[in-house]
Amino acid sequence: MTPRNLHRWIGILALIIGMGWTPAIQAEAPTPRRGGILHLGFQTDWRSLDPAIGFDAASIPFIRLMFRGLITYDDQTGLVPDQARDWQISPDGLRWTFHLREGVRFSHGREVEASDYIYSFERLLDPNTGSPGQTYLLNIAGATEFSQGRTNHVTGLHAPDKRTLEIRLLEPQFTFRYVLAMAFTAVLPREVIEQYGKDFGFHLTGTGPYRLARHERSIRWILERNPYYQGADGYVDGVEIIIGPDPTLLAMMLERGEIDRTEASPAEAVRFLRDPSLKSWVQSVDTVSTGYLFMNTEIKPFDDVRVRRAVNHALSKERLIRLVAASGVQANGIIPPAMPWSNPQLPHYDYNPAKARALLAEAGYPDGFKADFWYILSRPKDVRISGGIQQDLKEVGIDITLRPVSYPAFEVKTRSRKQAACGYWGWMQDYPDPSTFLDVLLSGGRITEADCNNVSFYNNPEVDRRLDLASKSANAADRQRWFAEAETITMNDAPWVPVLHEQIPMLTHPRLHGTAAHPVWLWRYEYMWLDP
Repeated sequence: MTPRNLHRWIGILALIIGMGWTPAIQAEAPTPRRGGILHLGFQTDWRSLDPAIGFDAASIPFIRLMFRGLITYDDQTGLVPDQARDWQISPDGLRWTFHLREGVRFSHGREVEASDYIYSFERLLDPNTGSPGQTYLLNIAGATEFSQGRTNHVTGLHAPDKRTLEIRLLEPQFTFRYVLAMAFTAVLPREVIEQYGKDFGFHLTGTGPYRLARHERSIRWILERNPYYQGADGYVDGVEIIIGPDPTLLAMMLERGEIDRTEASPAEAVRFLRDPSLKSWVQSVDTVSTGYLFMNTEIKPFDDVRVRRAVNHALSKERLIRLVAASGVQANGIIPPAMPWSNPQLPHYDYNPAKARALLAEAGYPDGFKADFWYILSRPKDVRISGGIQQDLKEVGIDITLRPVSYPAFEVKTRSRKQAACGYWGWMQDYPDPSTFLDVLLSGGRITEADCNNVSFYNNPEVDRRLDLASKSANAADRQRWFAEAETITMNDAPWVPVLHEQIPMLTHPRLHGTAAHPVWLWRYEYMWLDP
């Protein structure tokens, strides 16, 4: 069926349903089919699909297609074994023992052993790897010494036999179970990495249901089935990801049936929603995310809390959200309410330019100041919001120069110490726990010279103390209280202006099924299937 006829059929079907008729085919849920190639379109390429490097919401679902680790999530947020058969935690919470499944192989054929996990974790911790996931493993005994080059091995990692992995922690850590489900901790083959070195990103070899068949930088990725995969593999035979077209062209390709799915720009989302024949092609997905203006607390004038509070009062969040076609809800705190989460003790920064100017004058900047503002050029929402922020700040005397850069350049600039004074960024949960925002993004203990997730370089010992208490406790009420106190203190210190909790508009061709969002992974492409 041609795309034009398909559009006409959808329009007729909508008219029939509107008249009160329900087609008989809706009585039964469609049965997933195996086969076909899933075609996806993205505007920009990723920094890397190496599990140690890739760390954004778009790349992680593809990393999971090629790489797997010890544990994963069920259809919700429950943790279940993946390539571990089972695991035990000692009564003191310090020793974690995993028994590996037999027959798990890398996509080049070699069987996985416990020593492969030790190598993979040590590679993650090695500063030469440049992994933003390094800090997640620093609670393993000997990890800090290894990462600083003082030892040749992480003492807390041990493989008593080929099928057993033991991990010893320095302190009890409730969220370590979530860390081991992250893409960072996927198992990798030493020999392939040592063979290709920095080019491993072009020779990705893992234990997931698919493997890399072809990669042309900034043009396309092609994945095929992994013949050695042990487990229920994906429905489609392969995945082709094209890179580069702008959002308008991607939407046109979707209408013509050339691709099956892409993210909509605000303009394209509105166009599809206004067209009765295309409205059903739009899927709006709530995310556990926060988009925020960050201010580097180590760089003047943002080292002054009065300046940071002034910026909070200077922004009209309602207007900024309208600039992105209402693809989000206003954020007043750090942790998204979809966590689920609420904190009635948070300070309130209303839109008040007069108050912002008064705070600036009090801080010694009655005429404002100038600063560079960094954001990612390839993200249309970020472009619009950054332009709106520039206008709002100009009203109170703050003159920011917009610095749009590529995603990889943005990561290098903002995650390096004393390099970026301010900018716009966003964060989506790594795991279903408030610490994935507060600890990962705002703990002083996680500050590093490069590849630092705390891009505000915010450091408050009172916040860190509460995060530490929450990390060691398994009591839900205590953890809730400590996280709430940490969030309240942080918002009083104002290293961020939380702007919005994002909703992602996706465009999906009617032939593609299985696109329901996962509460952690967001997209599970291996669950998607095509109806020819």
